[in-house]
Amino acid sequence: MCSFHARLIELESEIIAKEEAEAGIAELTPDCQVMLEMVEKEVGVKLADRVPGDFRGWISYRRLKENLHELVINRGRAFKEGGLFPRHLAGCDVSFGLDTATEYQRGFDVSPPQDLDHLLVNFGRSKSGQIRVFLWYGENISPYRLIFEADMEEEPHNELREAVVEACVWIVKKPKEKTLPEFLETFEGAS
Repeated sequence: MCSFHARLIELESEIIAKEEAEAGIAELTPDCQVMLEMVEKEVGVKLADRVPGDFRGWISYRRLKENLHELVINRGRAFKEGGLFPRHLAGCDVSFGLDTATEYQRGFDVSPPQDLDHLLVNFGRSKSGQIRVFLWYGENISPYRLIFEADMEEEPHNELREAVVEACVWIVKKPKEKTLPEFLETFEGAS
């Protein structure tokens, strides 16, 4: 019975978080900006950055739609861009990865590819006016799963960094045929 109530509380919390995140914030505060920069620095490579030809790793990129300031984190790899002086750009780790890099360079909105599990960091405002940060896990066409939330007043920089690292481990270790909840059951049972 306790797990039923715990699951209902978790579900209600996720619904509230989605409502707050969907409302977004009109402008990033300096603290929100610093937090996004910290995560970008931790990831290291941004979408469309020049990279060595053998690059395979994590990339990040920002999205802005209306009041939604978002940072996407997913797997990336190098793609050769033609021209007189060929170079390699970091693109999303999908067959059309070079397109993701060139569209991003042109200022187009790049949605996270459904083929890639990814993370999304964004902000919202609670009913009391507090700015909150959220970390979401996206997989295939399933709705986002909330994996971290905190009030910005609590200065959750380190906690967010740890949550991003742990979620990246999940992405690397999770078999494609399992959903995140299925994987976490076996992952947590193994540790």
